[in-house]
Amino acid sequence: MSIEQMKNIMFEKPNYEEWKEEAIRTLKGKPYEELITPTFEGINLEPLYTIEHLQNTVNYADVISYEKVDSNWTIAQRISGNSAKEFLHNTKIQLERGNEMIVYCGSSTPFSWSKEESLELVDLLKANPFYFKIKNTKDEILHVLSLLTEEEKSKGIMHGTPTSFGRTLITTSEIHNNGGTAIHELAYALVGLAKIQETQESFTSKLAVQFSIDTNFFMEIAKLRAFRILWNAFSKAYDADHVSIPILAETSMRSYSKLDPTVNLLRGGNAAFSAVLGGADIVTVHPHDVITGSSPISERIARNVQLVIREETMVNKFIDPSAGSYYVESLTSELVQQAWTLFLQVLTLNPDEQLDHLNSLAKETQSFRENSMAKRQSSLIGTNVYSNPEDEVSSTILNEEMERLAIPFETLRTHFVSYPLKSAIVSFGVLKEIKPRADFVQGFLQAGGLKPELSPVFNTTSDAWRWIKSNGISYVVVVAKDEDTKVFLPEILSMSDNQRTIIDVAGRFGDDESNWRSHGLNGSIYAGQNLIEKMQQLVVIQKEVLSNEQA
Repeated sequence: MSIEQMKNIMFEKPNYEEWKEEAIRTLKGKPYEELITPTFEGINLEPLYTIEHLQNTVNYADVISYEKVDSNWTIAQRISGNSAKEFLHNTKIQLERGNEMIVYCGSSTPFSWSKEESLELVDLLKANPFYFKIKNTKDEILHVLSLLTEEEKSKGIMHGTPTSFGRTLITTSEIHNNGGTAIHELAYALVGLAKIQETQESFTSKLAVQFSIDTNFFMEIAKLRAFRILWNAFSKAYDADHVSIPILAETSMRSYSKLDPTVNLLRGGNAAFSAVLGGADIVTVHPHDVITGSSPISERIARNVQLVIREETMVNKFIDPSAGSYYVESLTSELVQQAWTLFLQVLTLNPDEQLDHLNSLAKETQSFRENSMAKRQSSLIGTNVYSNPEDEVSSTILNEEMERLAIPFETLRTHFVSYPLKSAIVSFGVLKEIKPRADFVQGFLQAGGLKPELSPVFNTTSDAWRWIKSNGISYVVVVAKDEDTKVFLPEILSMSDNQRTIIDVAGRFGDDESNWRSHGLNGSIYAGQNLIEKMQQLVVIQKEVLSNEQA
């Protein structure tokens, strides 16, 4: 075949049903539904999106392009400092190195501002946009802000101030940190807008909205896009002046972990990119070690995340980079419809109960998140999967106003560091046959904070028990093929001194397991098990053993 003939070949374009049939054939008997992924928002994600999906929804791309003023975004990294002098010094360095906004979020130790320092900060605020989060109404920096003219204040975004400095910020961080979904957050923002609309006229030009961005990449893109559509609908419904509201996005710390904290850098980078693709106007990336105290190096890395995205991807050249994606457009439409429906439902409640109702929904979802994480149905790399048992958990406690998903795993690791439980995976049979099960158990125990030893593969229980006692093992998990387990485990139990050695088995064995428990078996480890509950049970047994030994 000639090159010219090859160029002119036309391939038939398969439709969705043909693709689905091929997918089912490839699954080899497994149900097609396994390819559909449910989300905490109650949305079922399809394995493939086509133009037919888009035709069945409303395409809001034109609305989003109209709502977004600028294709670029402002880099707004937090600036720290334990004194006015240090804050000013760090501000100047950050602005020189790529930061584009002065971001003050309070200080752990309140500090004073001299007249010279106040005037120096005023000059910086006049020349740069700024965002101030005031945690204490007695913060002396409020006096500095009062030195600005009304026009100069209008460049700023304020949160927590008792007076009307600059734009008022509606933030969804509370409901996000409580475990809220994208739908909860969008409805929360709309309720906040409705409450301000009731008390202020011409309020739209004095507002900004802030969202926390987690690691669910496409959902977070769709969330920001959905807000612009919802704002368009809100302004029409409330007959409000229609202007574009700045969207602030900050990377969420809900998924940050003290275990293998450098993975937080990947989480932050993922969230930052989705914020940019979603059309955020102002973006803050938290350093990977922010929950234990950031350093100049980690702050520099966090700032460079945005600089690299801007310089290497060129997404700042497009108003709505994700427009036209069948998947993102469909997801955006779904969020718009569900968030607006929830908003209307909440409006029927007593005004004092509206935000509390949304937060209660968020907390229910948080329990689902925690359960999914404990069963390892959701992954937190380096924490509940691929955990490194050598990682140390920092004792520093910062930024713990939220229920991070990693906290139960960090607590277990901290306990077993203070009170070691010498554990081992004792295998029987043929290595290649039992290795996948042994690897699963090893990963399970490491995520729970233990450092299990891997035994040789035994063929007799006497050799196995001798190895257990000679190595001083306090906790044993027996691993073998199901049929071998039924032979070896009863023999191990007959040898055990169950007052001292805790014995579990890998797998689920129904009635056999019930019988083994009556002969000293503690329990089992299996896929889909709640890891946190299992490890907490071991903690209780360990404390009982220690207490008996001390008595």
